[in-house]
Amino acid sequence: MPPNANGKKSHTGTLERGLAVLEHVGLRQEISTNAIATQLGLSRSAIYRIVHTLKELEYLEADHVTGRVRLGARLVELGVQAMSSTDLHKAAPQFLAGLASRSGETIFLAVPDGDAMVYVGKDRGANAVTLHCQLGTRRPQHASSLGKAWLSALAPAERVERVTRMRLDRLTPNTIVDRTQLLEELDRISKRGWAVDNIENEPDVGCVAAPIRDRTGQPIAAMSIAGPAGRVLMRTDELGPMVADAASTLSRRLGYLP
Repeated sequence: MPPNANGKKSHTGTLERGLAVLEHVGLRQEISTNAIATQLGLSRSAIYRIVHTLKELEYLEADHVTGRVRLGARLVELGVQAMSSTDLHKAAPQFLAGLASRSGETIFLAVPDGDAMVYVGKDRGANAVTLHCQLGTRRPQHASSLGKAWLSALAPAERVERVTRMRLDRLTPNTIVDRTQLLEELDRISKRGWAVDNIENEPDVGCVAAPIRDRTGQPIAAMSIAGPAGRVLMRTDELGPMVADAASTLSRRLGYLP
């Protein structure tokens, strides 16, 4: 394919157009073939050929009354197969590596265990310093960005129940030990999409983290960017959205549909 004015290849091939049709039908849920052609800006004859082929292969199916097309059984089967072959530990490493490369810091993956988060994955960026956190290390949820991110993704009632019963030990002068204050912080995190550890767990270490959800929408883990507090906390406006985007993409890879 020849490049366009931006130097990128024009996605005009049959495969690209077929995939564009599938994505468009998925977004619209049910749509006429004429509407697909109009909305994608392609000729009706080309779209009719593509839709006919996709229906024959069971990637699309047509309503017997309206004639409108929707995603077919074959796509459902492929989706189930994709989710069954994916779990957190298989999917996460590439996301940890990508985040380490972009941020330059240390990246952690942690899962909940009681009122703590347990490190189960780690990667290091080019500027990462040595942190005293090994795989298997536990950190209290109330005093870590990983824990606060995970708690913030729970249903509000469950969030309150957990915070009400957990111990809020003070680990540094910045640790949040007041339950009302912690719940208010979790509410802010839920709306923003990422959490900050403002030297709340150990001296001189700052972190930002975001929750990871499974296909049901339940938070199952969290990932963080960690490093020297003076460096990480100066970059929260950059690193917070960065980790939130990575966690969101990983969640979608695990089958979560917001």
